[in-house]
Amino acid sequence: MHSIGTIIALNHEIAAEAAQRGHLPYVAFDLTDVERWPPFPFASLGDYEPFGWEITETSWFVDATGHGRDWESALTVEQFKAELRGYLAENPGDGFAITEEGQFQVVVSAFRRVAKVI
Repeated sequence: MHSIGTIIALNHEIAAEAAQRGHLPYVAFDLTDVERWPPFPFASLGDYEPFGWEITETSWFVDATGHGRDWESALTVEQFKAELRGYLAENPGDGFAITEEGQFQVVVSAFRRVAKVI
């Protein structure tokens, strides 16, 4: 198991790499796009917030192994997909990215496009 310090350091490295490579949140084509997952097409952004996007207050704690159970605190793949379908029905055009990564779980956050002035 990784220590909290290790996880924080790794997430900062992920953010720096995402910024350098210009990674963006993934925007689903439509609700049926969710049915083709996994694998999930989300970039790992860490705490990087790409230009033209803002992180929303919505995020999900998700099992990354595919072996999670319904009763565990991290959502299983099927539970997460159900949550995303509901979110996308109300928020079409929002994007998704991994904002925190642990050894067995990830946090997937919703992002919204914004007009930013330079």
